[in-house]
Amino acid sequence: MEKLIERGLLYDHYGGLLSEKNRRIYEACAVDDMSLAEIADEMGISRQAVSETLRRMDDKLHGYEKELGLIAKRRSIEACLTKLRSAVNEEEIDRAGIMAIADRIEEVI
Repeated sequence: MEKLIERGLLYDHYGGLLSEKNRRIYEACAVDDMSLAEIADEMGISRQAVSETLRRMDDKLHGYEKELGLIAKRRSIEACLTKLRSAVNEEEIDRAGIMAIADRIEEVI
């Protein structure tokens, strides 16, 4: 399950950088949750070819994340916003606190 979620995030952020054929294969796995056999049948290729393509695309998309860090930045921004919302809801934050969180969000962006 965790791998499926990870693939979905990678696809959402970097799927547009894949070739059309590789994007269709990766989308079938990451978004449509199709099995290797189902993808192979639909694409007219072997299960082995699907497996190898997914492995290569996983490596490629992880490489993009390592270089660009869009998913990590998004998670950091979401954490800052959650912290800000919580502090505002609890009315435990002053102007300096808001500015500190805003500064952290700006750093991430």
